[in-house]
Order: sequence, then C-alpha cells, then structure tokens
Amino acid sequence: MNVSTYLGTRMKFQLGYLAVLVALSSNAQETNNLAKDDVSDIEKITVTGTNQKRYIVENTDSLTGFPVDFLDMPRVVNIVPEQVILDQKITDLSEALRNSPGISLGDGFGGTNDDFLIRGFRRNTVYRNGFRRATNFKTNLSNIEYTQVVRGPASITYGQVEPGGLVDVITKKPLFESRISGEARLGSFDDKFFLFDVSQSISERVGVRVVASTQDAESFRDFTDISRDTISISSVIDFTKSTSLDLSYEYRDESRPLDRGTITVPTANGREVINELLDIPNSRRFGEEYEIFESKFNFAEATLNHEFNDNWTLKVSGAIESSSANDLQARPVALAIFDADGPITEDGYIIFQDPSEIATILGTATTQTIFDDPTDQVFLLRRTDGSQEQDVEVFYANLLLTGEVKLGNTNHRLATGADYRYGDTTRYFVDTPYTNGVSEAIGGDGALFNVSNPIYGNLVDSLSIEGVPLITVIEKNTGVFVNDYIEVTDKFNILAGLRYDSFEIGGDLPVDEADQFSPQLAANYNLTETMSMFVSYSTAFEPNTATNTLTGKTEAFDPEDSTQYELGFKAEFFDGNLQTSIAIYDIDKNNILSADENDLPILIEGQSSQGGEISISGQPTEGMNIIAGYAYVDAEIGTGNNSSNRPRNVAENTFNLWTSYEVQGGTFEGLGLGAGAFYVGDRYGDDNNSYKLDAYTVVDLSAWYTLNVKKLGANDTLRFQLALKNVLDEEYYSASGGDLRISIGSPRTVFGSVSFDF
Repeated sequence: MNVSTYLGTRMKFQLGYLAVLVALSSNAQETNNLAKDDVSDIEKITVTGTNQKRYIVENTDSLTGFPVDFLDMPRVVNIVPEQVILDQKITDLSEALRNSPGISLGDGFGGTNDDFLIRGFRRNTVYRNGFRRATNFKTNLSNIEYTQVVRGPASITYGQVEPGGLVDVITKKPLFESRISGEARLGSFDDKFFLFDVSQSISERVGVRVVASTQDAESFRDFTDISRDTISISSVIDFTKSTSLDLSYEYRDESRPLDRGTITVPTANGREVINELLDIPNSRRFGEEYEIFESKFNFAEATLNHEFNDNWTLKVSGAIESSSANDLQARPVALAIFDADGPITEDGYIIFQDPSEIATILGTATTQTIFDDPTDQVFLLRRTDGSQEQDVEVFYANLLLTGEVKLGNTNHRLATGADYRYGDTTRYFVDTPYTNGVSEAIGGDGALFNVSNPIYGNLVDSLSIEGVPLITVIEKNTGVFVNDYIEVTDKFNILAGLRYDSFEIGGDLPVDEADQFSPQLAANYNLTETMSMFVSYSTAFEPNTATNTLTGKTEAFDPEDSTQYELGFKAEFFDGNLQTSIAIYDIDKNNILSADENDLPILIEGQSSQGGEISISGQPTEGMNIIAGYAYVDAEIGTGNNSSNRPRNVAENTFNLWTSYEVQGGTFEGLGLGAGAFYVGDRYGDDNNSYKLDAYTVVDLSAWYTLNVKKLGANDTLRFQLALKNVLDEEYYSASGGDLRISIGSPRTVFGSVSFDF
C-alpha cells in the first residue's frame, strides 16, 4: 500500500469514527427535543452573539506550579485565547504570536517550522502542556485552547529555556456535556480548511473529545502545495471526587515546501534584496519543485491528579513523543555575479578555454564582484541535500506536589517537583556536490541557477542513503525544583524558587555533561485592589547543541547561562475585565550560539537585551474586545570587536493592536467586526549588521454574523465570517535565515468560512 492510499484510508476511518459520534449525539439530542416540541412547528431562528467569556483566561500556573491571579503574579505572561484565533482566522502559531508584543520571526528552516525571538532571544522549542517538545514544525492551532507567552527566564517549572521567554500551547480538554462544532473555510490560493470538534459525556465521570482538521492549500509562491491532517483524542475519568485521570493522543501528518525565499546581493551600498533591484516577482522560487518537508507526529500524554485534602494535591504526568520526517532541498550555497557580457551562458554554463580557468572565474564572481548595474547577471551555486529518515523518540515523566502551609503570620503556597526527559534522534544527512557551471557530460557538477531566467530541473530530485552513516544524538535531562509563594500580608507577596538541572548528550558526539542551579526571586505588592507592582530576579540554563548545515552533524558547545532583572506594574480596569501590564527588563546571557555568513553555527561571547513592554487585553465594554501591545528591544551581541551589533531578525520596535466589537442587542445582534494592525520595525539580516530588512505594517479586517438556530438546543449557533489579511497588500520580508534565505511575507488574502457550534 503506497503512502497516499494509506493516508486516504486512515482519514476515511477517522472521519467515519467522527460521523458515528455525531450521529449518536444528534440522535440522543433530537429524541429529547421531540419529546418537548411538536415536529410540525416551524423552525425558529434568532440572532445571537459569541460567548464573550472565551476571551478571558483569569490565572496561570506556568511560573509557579499552582494558579496565581493576574495581579498577584510577579512576572508577565501573555495569553492568546482560542476566540482570538477564530476571529482572526489563524491556523499557524507564528500568526498567533503577532498578538504578543516584542516577538520577531525567524526563517524557520524555509518556513517549515516555528521560529521566533522573544525579547531578542531565539526560541529553543515550543512547549506543549508544559512538555518541552522535541520535534519542531509549524504548530497547527486546531486543537489549541489557548497559547501562553511566558516572558523572561522560566527555568523553575520548565527547565532548560532561553532567557527571552517561551511559548506553551495548551490543548483542548474534554467537556462534561455533548457538544459538536466545526468549520469549513475557503481562502485565496485555493486554501481549503475543515475542522470538526466533538465532545461527549459518556457518564457523569467520563468525558471524551475528538478534534480533527484537514487543510490543503497552495500559495502565492510557485509550485507550492501544503497538506496538513490532524486528529486529537482526549478523555477525562473522574474515579472519585479527589482522583482523576487525563488521557490524550494527537496525530499529525504534514507536507509542505521547504522554501528559502529570496536572496540578497552585495552592492556599493551594502547588501540589498534582489527583488528590489531586478524585475523578479515575489512568486518566483529559486529552488525546485521537489523541495519538501514531510513529517508525521505522535504525542500521547497521561496525567493522574489526586487531592489528598483541601490543601495538598499530587500530579503525576507521563508522555511519549514519536515523530518521523524527511526533508529535501535545493540549497543555495553561494552567489555568483557576472557582467552582462561575462563568461557565462544564460542557462548557467561557464564559458572557458581551459578547465583551469573555472576556479578563477568562479572565485572572482563569488567573492570580488558586486551588483552595480541592472544588466548584471546573478546566479546561484546550489546543491541537493536533506535529512532522510529522521526519527525522534522522547519519553517524559513529571511529578508535582502542591500545597499550603501556615507558618506564623505568613501563608506559604508550595510547589515541589521533578522531571525527566530522554530523547533519541537518528537520521541520515545526504548531499550532492554544489554546481560549478560545468556540464556533467564533461565531468562538471551542473549549471548555475539564473535568478532572472530560471531553468528548473538541473539538480537531482532524490537522494540515496546507501553508504551514508547514521547520525545519532541521545539526550538525557533531569531536574528538581521547589517554589514557595509567601503571602506575607494581604498586599505583599514573595516568590522564591530554586531548580537543579542535569544534562547529558551523547550518541555520535563525545559525551558532554553539564549541571546547573537556577534560582528565582520575586516580590509583588498590591498598591490597591486593582493595581500592583512587582520586581523579579530570574536565571536560565541551557545546553548548547546545533546542526552544521553543511555536514548535517550535530555539534555540542559550552552551555549558556543567563540572568534577568525585571520591574513591572499591573492594573485591572472595568471591573477586572481589562488587564494591563508594563514591564522593563535587563537580560544578560553568556556563551551564545549564533551563525556566520554561511549560516554555520558559531559560539559568540554573549548577548544582552534591555527593553520595555506594554500589554493590554480584555473587554473595556460589553461586546468589545482588545489585545494590544508595544515593545522596545535594545539587544546587543558579542562578536569580538563588534560587540555593539544587534542580533539578526530582532526588531527594535514592535506594535500590535487587535480590536473587535459584536453587537449585543437589537436588530443587528450577532454582527461582529474586527480590525488589527501589526507593526514590526527594521531588523538586521545578519549578526554582522551588513544589511537591513525594512519595517512593515500588516492590516487585517474581519466581519462575522452569528445566528442562533433553535434545533438542537438554545445555544446552537451558525457563524458566517469573512476575513481579509494584509488588506493594504504590503510587500515585506518577514525574516532572514542568512544572506541567501530571505523570507517573503504573504500578500493580500481573503478567507470565507461557515462554522457551527451545537
């Protein structure tokens, strides 16, 4: 059975299973309705609105291990709830993060995985329900209840993290009620998305939920096809009033192009994007049609919760992650510039009299020539490479004990825990020689690629692993921590914590071991019932490993450590319905992994980041919602004599605003309008600060109309929505992965959808 047949059969089975659940739920509900209403009655339709409570997440336990209210938390955590994702018609995590200030995007391995920077530091991974996910891809949000952005070091509860912060996606949980919802969405570039979400109460103590989605889309970029299928199954079992078991499983299958975007060329004024110098459309790919990233992902999770009494609770969690992936790309490895009458043909073959001339011609074109005339010819030296049969197996185990103790006049809220993570990654890295402009027929490695007049199909479109060594990386992580939230008075609280980490990496690498203590200390003071201020000191620790993009091998470097000092102010307005936070911070980090001009990993002296952030979210009035933020980031990296350089992709200024209003009564009840503006300032494209990517602003609009359909129940709704993204059709470059890897932002797109919630 081939792959497409297998996937088709699997999806048919999954959809058939969902259909059975729907039929059972619908029949049971309709039976109840028939007992109450005469079937001859005309169906009654009234207008209603969105449940506004879906915009609010009142507390978080991400930094402490136990829930702490917004005003009492002496740190900043931004929440992006599911309803915002639905209103903005978002399917990828990178779009969701626009709603949190101070976040810039990275190249993301040709747009195939999540890549972002918080407070100037690049992410190390994406967390899932607190677990540090090993597999990186573009996170599908169809099974996400909300996304939380933890700002600053969060080592105490999360372990090894970047000091700028982290992103933790919280998945949907079963509901103890019968609920069926879904969506059908069509958009520009033949984008088709379907979502089905079923929750069913099996008994008073057992609930089950199934969420499935599928997406098939093209793009404004040439020969692009994206396919994404996911299914998530979760259940909760309440054995007793004090003991429960949460189970969940998620499967995803994704295929998308590995698209390196466009390139920069050296000019007399520094490097510039080639699309701005020549008549090259943003749709043009400099790669090949066969470039693709394919991945399959499985994640199974189990959590046992037990309440010993009103004060003490034990949570034991375990998870298994398993994934497989293949990637294949036409990697640009160098740039060659020739004059209009230079010794090269239009189809990329060097003109020479003697083979010994080739090295000199290429050397001059790649290192000494600049683009200084519109008639200049620009070529790429490329090769085919990729990781084949990459398999990831990870086992997680977490234990958390929380409770309260009264000591004298102070109350101590305690959390102590331990976690263990074992990961095994294997893969083959295969590559071909890079093209040198000489025909294979006479012993060369093939034609160069003309960016103005591309000829595709000159590179091999498959790789063999025969004779290629298997690369193995094994990681072991162990951590223990304790947090003490001390309620000194009704207004003054102290958070003190300490974590110990032990790390080991091996496999094909020489065994590298490291350990570290990571303390945190914070204080929070309630100025009034609606205002508070806090100060915090926190640290982070993370081992350093990186993949050499030319050899495909994983390399170990000295571990990094970092510290942050932060001062903040929080306030609630409109009876607690609008939350505001302001924070300033100072972060220092040592032993920084960076990349040189060839995108190869290097260790630089250090990095610092100082800045401030403002975040606003909530409902200033009934029916109106707002999420807004501004961030200033003054980040510097240490690169020998250039210690004042800014890290690439880090914008000094970012601004985000999304606001919506839904009519709450009268003739137009249920009509909603939303608008947003997302600004990202200038960013450098490399750590040497040799060129910039210009600032850009993306404006989005959305409109929807919600109907109450009195058929299955009083709260059953249909929602019709139209969303426009990048309304002004702004042309921009979202990130740099190096001089030859500049990501191109999406143009204006339109989406229409119909969703239901029964």
